[in-house]
Amino acid sequence: MSQDHEEECSTQTQVGKPRRTNSPRFNPNEDGKRRATLMTRVHQVRTRGQRIEVSFDVKGQPLGKAGDELQSWIGVLAQHHIPIWISDFRSADLAPRKEIVWMEVVTSFTVDVSFKKQVLKSCGESAKGFRYDLYQAFVRDHIDEENVWQRPQKVVHNYPTITQDDWEKFIQYRRTLKFKRLFEQGSEVRKKSKYGSTGGRDGYRKRDQTHFEKTGKYAERHERWLDMCVKLDGQFKKDEFKNITETIEEFTQQETQGSFESVGTEDILTKALGNAEHSGRIWGQSKFVKQSQYFNLVHPAREKDEVSDMKRQIAALERTVLELCAKHGINRETMPEEMTGPTVDQHNSFKASCTLNVKESWPSDPNPMPNASKEFQLFIPDLVNRGVVLVAIGYMDCVPIDTVHGIPLGEENVRVTITVPKLNHALLPILTNEATSIEEAVGGFVVWPKSLVGVQTSLSQASKGPSRAPDREDEGSKCTKKRAGRKKIQSQPEVEQQPAQ
Repeated sequence: MSQDHEEECSTQTQVGKPRRTNSPRFNPNEDGKRRATLMTRVHQVRTRGQRIEVSFDVKGQPLGKAGDELQSWIGVLAQHHIPIWISDFRSADLAPRKEIVWMEVVTSFTVDVSFKKQVLKSCGESAKGFRYDLYQAFVRDHIDEENVWQRPQKVVHNYPTITQDDWEKFIQYRRTLKFKRLFEQGSEVRKKSKYGSTGGRDGYRKRDQTHFEKTGKYAERHERWLDMCVKLDGQFKKDEFKNITETIEEFTQQETQGSFESVGTEDILTKALGNAEHSGRIWGQSKFVKQSQYFNLVHPAREKDEVSDMKRQIAALERTVLELCAKHGINRETMPEEMTGPTVDQHNSFKASCTLNVKESWPSDPNPMPNASKEFQLFIPDLVNRGVVLVAIGYMDCVPIDTVHGIPLGEENVRVTITVPKLNHALLPILTNEATSIEEAVGGFVVWPKSLVGVQTSLSQASKGPSRAPDREDEGSKCTKKRAGRKKIQSQPEVEQQPAQ
């Protein structure tokens, strides 16, 4: 292929990927034969309106040749769409560019949306590696020279998407004290690492797949880590690996005998290396495997949900205790401390929106309610008949509180628990975000006006009685007259009809 044709191909693609060699990946003093990466198969598939199907294993790792092409394509897109002058890939300004990268990926490959975060993370790593290679090859040794502001001819020739303005911004950031400090910190951290990755690019992923195809299962991570420590001739790549290997064998034998058990991240490899796992990548696994996935750790969001469920269960138990105390006429405040448990300062309701503050002394109520141990009839106003309607039976909470579901009680309201609904679809007198109808509020705490609460003497009478409260005699409502008329008719004795004369 002629040089002119090579230049034409590199100009048409406008993206590229340097040859992977020892650090740095490409030498500015050498005339490498490879120019931009063409990704011919990907372009052919896109031209036909098709996509390359990618399969993923249980760890979320792309499989086979299609997985390799996906990784290469992500690297090409990172060089093409992510500017070299950015300082943080997490910047919100890059959101439109990330969406372009994702759309380019799903246009060429069959990747589920659940892998979007993983794809963009891989894109950020590829872009970071590309910037590092540019810095190492063209900038680091010439950072204080004036000609460093001019794009090297090799960059102009192989990466036409990098403009002069992009290059100047790239150099300007590399000259700042912030970058120099971060670079030095990263170098110091890297020097402290005794056991670097020895498997090459995606080495763990490919060896995992090969092992799974042969045995039908994945190797333990300490086995995979040991596999990476040995050369093809059977010799250790570093002298430190030999001691670690002996320690791993000891813990493996202890686990077989039952004297050692792996718990969470504290497994054989962690014990052998003597260092706890850090966030991010884990030893002996590829970059796609997460700690929460491999060690089956509880996600913080799921843990929060479990805590919320426990709070709701505890609140339900407390509510049951209050109901039993009220039913049997027991004053909980006078019970011994060993029976009531410690005093709480703050309590969340079973719907996680009711804040309770226990007070040592509660001010006297100008409108005292009857004893909380009795049952109460709960009414709502009947605007049509100018009366009230019985909608539920419940208990009044005997614990003094300030608010319920964010609504201040004040002196005119009380907190009640609905136990027997009478009209399920009736609206509550005071609506909340938690419940609006009687049916939704059954078993929970609600705010109820004192003027609409009446004493119920018998639960059986409440459950069998009418759902409408009796109207007053002086009101002379139509409903009263109708009910009275029906009662008179039912009370009359049956009279045998006489045959007509």
